[in-house]
Amino acid sequence: MDNQSPPYAPNPPQTHFQPPAPAVVSPTPNPPIIYHSEPAPQPPEPSKAPYSPEPATSLSPQAVVKVLSPFGVEYVFMTIALFAVEFGLSSVLIVLLNGKTAFADLASPTAVLLISLPIFAFLFLRLKKIELRGERQRFDPSKRRSTQFIQIANFVVTFLASIAFLTGVFYKLGGSYSGSITKLFLDFIVIFVIGVGVLLYYWRDEHKQP
Repeated sequence: MDNQSPPYAPNPPQTHFQPPAPAVVSPTPNPPIIYHSEPAPQPPEPSKAPYSPEPATSLSPQAVVKVLSPFGVEYVFMTIALFAVEFGLSSVLIVLLNGKTAFADLASPTAVLLISLPIFAFLFLRLKKIELRGERQRFDPSKRRSTQFIQIANFVVTFLASIAFLTGVFYKLGGSYSGSITKLFLDFIVIFVIGVGVLLYYWRDEHKQP
């Protein structure tokens, strides 16, 4: 009985070991995974307006071209003729007041007077007729520049003539002037009356109310 196995004996557990299956290598590598992403939205480009030159403003440099008006040239001609008339008339009167009646003494101022006086009279009457048509012609900038220049020039002449006369009087009182004070005074009166007369005429015309 000793050699007999026990009536019941559990079978010992059997451990079955299975080696891991070898990794199957694909003959071709797996393709890379490509992730498709939408591009980021771009800001809209500003609309380009068609090129146009910038309008001129008060700050932008501008070429300034000053020209005379259609009547401005005639006023310049009249101004030149007026100065010639003043010179010729005053020269003739001064020569006569000093007792010189020779042809040689009167030739030059008389020629100036005979040429300039008809031109001045024609332009003066023509332009005065145009001025009477309306305020636009009367206050034309070119006309005003000419008349203002006439006033300034006659003021300067009478101003210097007054200084010259007073200087002659002082020289006479000091014994440095041997000429006649009466003739000196008459010469001054001729220049003063003509110069102040023209000055006052255009001064009143400049300040005349419309």
